[in-house]
Amino acid sequence: MKAHVLVSSKGPVQLGRELGKGGEGSVYEIQNQPSVVAKIWHKDPTPERIEKLCVMTGLLTPKLSSLTAWPSDILRGPGGKVVGFLMSNIGGAKDIHHLYTPKSRLAKFPQADWRLLVRAALNTARAFALLHEAGFLVADVNHGGIAVAQDATVKLIDCDSFQVTYGSKTFICEVGMENFTPPELQGQSFRGVTRTANHDNFGLAVTIFQLLMIGRHPFAGRHLGKGDLSIGEAIAQFKYAYSRDKARTQMEPPPMTPPVAVAGAGIGALWEQAFGPAGAGGRGRPTAEQWVHALLALETSFAKCGKHAGHYYARGIECPWCPVEASGLALFPLPMGLGPAPLGGPFSLDSVWAQIVAIQSPTPAPLPTAARPTPSAEARAVASSRNQRRISGFVAAGAVVIAALAMNINLFFAGIGAWLLYIWVSGRTPAADISKFQLRRQAAETDLRALTERWEREATPRAFDEKLSELGKLREEWLGLPKRRQERYVSLVHNREQDARTKYLDQFDIDGAVISGIGPAKKAMLESYGIETAADINRHAVLRVPGFGPALTQRLLDWRATKERGFRFDPQSGVDPRYIADLDRSISQRKNEIETALRKGPADLHHVRGTILTRRQALEGAMRQAVERLAQAGVDLKVVQ
Repeated sequence: MKAHVLVSSKGPVQLGRELGKGGEGSVYEIQNQPSVVAKIWHKDPTPERIEKLCVMTGLLTPKLSSLTAWPSDILRGPGGKVVGFLMSNIGGAKDIHHLYTPKSRLAKFPQADWRLLVRAALNTARAFALLHEAGFLVADVNHGGIAVAQDATVKLIDCDSFQVTYGSKTFICEVGMENFTPPELQGQSFRGVTRTANHDNFGLAVTIFQLLMIGRHPFAGRHLGKGDLSIGEAIAQFKYAYSRDKARTQMEPPPMTPPVAVAGAGIGALWEQAFGPAGAGGRGRPTAEQWVHALLALETSFAKCGKHAGHYYARGIECPWCPVEASGLALFPLPMGLGPAPLGGPFSLDSVWAQIVAIQSPTPAPLPTAARPTPSAEARAVASSRNQRRISGFVAAGAVVIAALAMNINLFFAGIGAWLLYIWVSGRTPAADISKFQLRRQAAETDLRALTERWEREATPRAFDEKLSELGKLREEWLGLPKRRQERYVSLVHNREQDARTKYLDQFDIDGAVISGIGPAKKAMLESYGIETAADINRHAVLRVPGFGPALTQRLLDWRATKERGFRFDPQSGVDPRYIADLDRSISQRKNEIETALRKGPADLHHVRGTILTRRQALEGAMRQAVERLAQAGVDLKVVQ
């Protein structure tokens, strides 16, 4: 095609180098027109396609041009035959898949943190909202149709496949990708199917999920019911792997996956709506405009991890990225600059530590005690009543004995009678009276126990000692940082051949590979289980992925082996400078974190000491009263029993 002179409505067009090639056509530079490129079809277009292209070029607006690679002019070859069209040049923008998968992101968006992914999701939603407002649909939503630049600006591409309505005629799209197709269209042919915005909204929700959830597909997971499910089968059955309704879905997310709470409750609810049965019904899925509002809200609620300067997430949860990275999966880089040095001038460990140890610990204080009390009037009244009954019983028993002697009655029987009369007259202290005093003692014991626990927790030097110990450990860690850096550097030297091999194999993305039996949906499943490149492929890891048995696993292993044959290691090579830079940044960041904590140490210890003394003073009165109540309750109970 390059040998022919092509013509647009504005005159001759000379093609430059080929920029890319797909199933339908190739994209070329235009000489002396860097702002536009040409898409040239491999096959002659149908009359329907030519008509659609003519309509689309007439519908172009500045807004559409800003967010899409909309056809701007028709290209004709010899004899006036339509061969393709012009569209805006997306420059260095990359397939959005390279942004949301971790390894590709670190390689092609090296400074991107999660905030940039959120902004890319927001811009994608804006592009869909604009398109839907104009009455058009993406229809064939897929990651290859969205290009993103380093600043997260987004353009929708492959616009000639969009569903376009003009007047009474709708130009439909007859293709689609399984892992972006909504449940109600799964397994159907797209031929003759007019799609709706609600269908587009499913694909948009999938894209936003993959951006915010480090490349995981919302329907890729382990089916806990009978048999594995492909992504398409899970979609068709509304088995959203992260759903709150696990009893219905019976799905388990892949390992090393953050919780959906990373994006906040609002976005989590939108995903539930988009991927559940309600989204396919009358309620519908969240619209692009709803996603714009939700993502704008998320941008105002970022939290930053205290341990890793590159970790951001929605407020209200613990950092979700640290546990994932602890498993060995690198997600986000440390910032190149770690910010200004801590306030207070150059750091002197000796000076700071002298300030710390100069702060006196609050001396241990004994628990308050109380003098032994005298029985209360109430207890004495109960005891007096009991004693009076005993005297009366004794008098009555004595009268019986005297009468028996006067009447010459057998003393044995007289004694028994006197004893029984004594018991009957004196009786026992009523159970209700004793129970009342027992309950008082139990309540006093409970109160004192609770206050004693608070005293041990709040009024003893324990918290001060723990804080001092924590600062001591930070001091030891600071002193050990040079040794840790050296140990990690030696490890890099020792492992440089394996690192070089991994770096080499990481060049080969599975997504762009042609491997028999492994299409886009299976590739999305692999990515959701952390298998992105040839370097990630090993038998154990692949066999853990749903839908991958021995046969498919062997095909992946064979593909990796063919790529690995091209690897050559230079024994004279040094450690990759990027690894050294990452090591130095991590050590420097940790050093700054420790120094900041140690600088705050004296103030923190003063605060802890003051808090202990204040709480001790506040508790002393309550403790003394509790001790006195218990002592009083014990004496009273002893008197009345």
